[in-house]
Amino acid sequence: MNITKKSPAIIAILATAALAASACSSSKSGGSAAGAGSTATSAGGKAIPVATSNDINAKDVSSLKQGGTLTMAIDQYSSQWNNMTNNGNELDTARVMSTMMPQLFHFDASGAAIVNKDYLVSADETTTGGKQVVTYKINPKAKWSDGTPISYKDFVATYKGEIGATQGFDVASSTGYDQMESVERGADDQTVVVTYKTPFSDWKSMFTQFNGAGLFPASQVSTADGWNKAYLNAIPVTAGPFKLDKMDPTTKTVTVVKDPAWWGDKPVLDKIVFRAIDDTAAQADAYNNHELDVFEVGPSAANFSKVKDAANSTLHYAGGPDWRHITMNTQAPALKDKVVRQAIYQAVNRQQIADVDLKNLGTWKPTILNNRFFVNNQTGYQDNLGNLTYNVDAANKALDAAGWVKGSDGIRAKDGVKLDLKWVESQGIKVTSNEAQMVKADLQKIGINITETPVNGDDYFDKYINVGQYDITAFAYAGNPFPVSSGAPQIQSVDDPKNIHNNPRLDKAPEVDAALTKALQDTDPTQAIADANEADKLATQQASLIPLYQRPQIWATKSTLANFGSFGFQDYDWTKVGFTS
Repeated sequence: MNITKKSPAIIAILATAALAASACSSSKSGGSAAGAGSTATSAGGKAIPVATSNDINAKDVSSLKQGGTLTMAIDQYSSQWNNMTNNGNELDTARVMSTMMPQLFHFDASGAAIVNKDYLVSADETTTGGKQVVTYKINPKAKWSDGTPISYKDFVATYKGEIGATQGFDVASSTGYDQMESVERGADDQTVVVTYKTPFSDWKSMFTQFNGAGLFPASQVSTADGWNKAYLNAIPVTAGPFKLDKMDPTTKTVTVVKDPAWWGDKPVLDKIVFRAIDDTAAQADAYNNHELDVFEVGPSAANFSKVKDAANSTLHYAGGPDWRHITMNTQAPALKDKVVRQAIYQAVNRQQIADVDLKNLGTWKPTILNNRFFVNNQTGYQDNLGNLTYNVDAANKALDAAGWVKGSDGIRAKDGVKLDLKWVESQGIKVTSNEAQMVKADLQKIGINITETPVNGDDYFDKYINVGQYDITAFAYAGNPFPVSSGAPQIQSVDDPKNIHNNPRLDKAPEVDAALTKALQDTDPTQAIADANEADKLATQQASLIPLYQRPQIWATKSTLANFGSFGFQDYDWTKVGFTS
């Protein structure tokens, strides 16, 4: 299972903790951009794929067979389809919605943004009166499925929703939107003028989503009630190459079909079926039984072994902006003390976790990640671990000095608080359960106990992680081409109700917030990278979010499937996905 969350922020991937990688004969695409993406090599000499390459069996659309149905698994049958809400901020939700909703920019293999002419004629940044101003000119052919032209009204409604947490709008992250001063009509209804109070370097991440939907119709989301409920168990209005055909909660499938009203290049496929299967082993079996056309392998040697030799199948490898981590709830009584969190950081053998999670996955070499913004193969990556290296003795000494005393059961306690932590996980996810056992063994060495607590996969985020009903857990984040603005919400303070995307729920990190503010306002990319790394160093010391490793993208697909696989830093273009025969 690969449940994942997102917004302007990173998405959270719950279950399997790794994307896919490819090993066979699929084609590589994506040229190299100057300075974008280096090779990350680990101790064994094998390299993580460079950030400027991906593996999607790229083919010209003219060579593909017209029509057909693509069937793929999702990990859960979502209830909330507004990606910008807390409970809708999940990877599979975003994947489904990306077939039907506006994508203002496409992103190439290096993560560079390119205006999507289906929705925008242009998007230009200028400085007016000392302020950053972005002007969007909307393609006049662009319309919502109810026939309403996409206009400035939709941008205004999305903006007001994103900054409306205190007015009852359920918002996963307001990063970037909270730096806007105004969103207004320009020369006509298809011209939008956005003025920023302070510069925002990642302005191209606004009103669009990497692999999702970031612009919703004003007719549906202008009020808090509409924002929160219009897309609850429904997808009423869309604007993409596909439209909703049916949602079936009994079979847990969502089917989208080619939209005849679509004004852009016509999709190759007639239909895409998303089928919820919350166990990755069952997904692998379904793929081998030809019930699925694609399978996201994840960091599972068992699943990799199941599909690596499948007939008429190709494995695809890429290294994208996705990473696995351990999150601690800083509001839990046992984890309020930073000394405890730092001791856990030092006591967990992360290399062992990476080695176990990623063993026997083809050429991918397990490499520890020591950054919350940049993955190992990405421009800007640097090791920010500092003094929190793996050191069980140091962890024990720090806990002793802080007054955490071991009881007769070997578990430390202080002032009536016992270091007995509830590890919440989605049931049936072997990777997460294995991690729990490794972390439990590691923490026993420093007098901390872990109790594994499996929960229903559909409830994992909505009823546990998002509302702070856990002590410690592990899942993955699916990133996007905007590492600074997407990474910020995970480590920002949560005094402000807008910042509910911060799963560790850290409420007192003013120095981190100040560093993030500077990074988000840097218009010079080099300086933004430097400031983001400074923020990350401070976040390391807060020790609430422990990176494990860059999550390999490994997908198995039918060998005849083209323009789909392991995308790396590139987004989906659903109009180009199809079969060669």
